[in-house]
Amino acid sequence: MRLFLFLLSTTLWFQNPTIEQDRGRWKPYYTDVNPAKIADKWFLPFDIGDRRKRSNLKIISIFGDHRNSYVKGHIHTAIDINPANPKSELIAVYPMANGVVCSIHLGENQRTVVVRHKLPNGSTMFTSYKHLKEVYVTNGQNVNPNTKIARLFTKLESKKYGGDYHHLHLEIRKKFDDFGCASWLTFNETQLSDRFYNPQMFIKENLIN
Repeated sequence: MRLFLFLLSTTLWFQNPTIEQDRGRWKPYYTDVNPAKIADKWFLPFDIGDRRKRSNLKIISIFGDHRNSYVKGHIHTAIDINPANPKSELIAVYPMANGVVCSIHLGENQRTVVVRHKLPNGSTMFTSYKHLKEVYVTNGQNVNPNTKIARLFTKLESKKYGGDYHHLHLEIRKKFDDFGCASWLTFNETQLSDRFYNPQMFIKENLIN
């Protein structure tokens, strides 16, 4: 009976660990390096006519929704977005500002690139880009808004995973102490507000109409 309970508790832990329990698995993918340039101007993460104009963005799903995808019951820590008028079926992804790539983790339809930014006041923040089909950068690489970091899945490529991954999951992060796992292990408002900004509000405050 004890063995059964131990195996059951171990199985449940792996199914639904906490952020503190899971963060260690993702730390090896993190590179602790400072950006070479200040992030002093922000852009939309796509190749579109005016990357400063937020009306060029199509929002598919919002920040803070409760989800049953990936880990059941987690809170959506991002907005899911696409260009309002894509130039091509192959949609490239670019950093929102100057920064340095500090993590490339997960695989398949969850492939993720995280960029660390240094703000004019000396503080640090992060942008995270998920659901990437191809990644063109490496850990420790300094990037700017014109650096192509990845591309998204096409609709056809997305069908392999259920047909719902041809968009960018965009996170704006206050910190990255979880090394990525809070993206799917955030379950309450305290955890959400501790690590994440609302990307819609951030874009509204830093870009134009």
